[in-house]
Amino acid sequence: MTGFEHPLARAALKEVVELHAFFEAWLGGTGPCTGAAFARLEEALAESFSMVSPDGKRVARAEVIAQLRQAYGSRGRAGRLRMAILEPEVLVLDPPVVIIGYVEEQDTNGALTRRRSTAVLGAAVQDAGRLRWLALHETWIENPATAALP
Repeated sequence: MTGFEHPLARAALKEVVELHAFFEAWLGGTGPCTGAAFARLEEALAESFSMVSPDGKRVARAEVIAQLRQAYGSRGRAGRLRMAILEPEVLVLDPPVVIIGYVEEQDTNGALTRRRSTAVLGAAVQDAGRLRWLALHETWIENPATAALP
């Protein structure tokens, strides 16, 4: 893992890993289903946040939040959900903005999916440098390996 020597890059990778841990617990139904727990996501996404989903649809922050709020435990019904962040790399480091790429791997009872993601994060000066997600672009990776996460 190269390119993560800079504190902003390390903070961005930490944010990506921690937000995906939230997604795993929220979608898998293993974490608390409370407003306080969900605030983790709301606080992470900048007001101007938007994403391009793996199927090419642009989704605004409000829609992302609404969809995820309703999705508590939705992936846990099919069995245990596990997520991993693989192949992280710094694509652009221009403080207070950092762009990192990574592969998000999801395993639901051995059904494996992967998507290549590009995340734009920025440090908010008024929030003591806390990183916020500005944009995200995801693309499906066809034919992921059949081996489940460790």
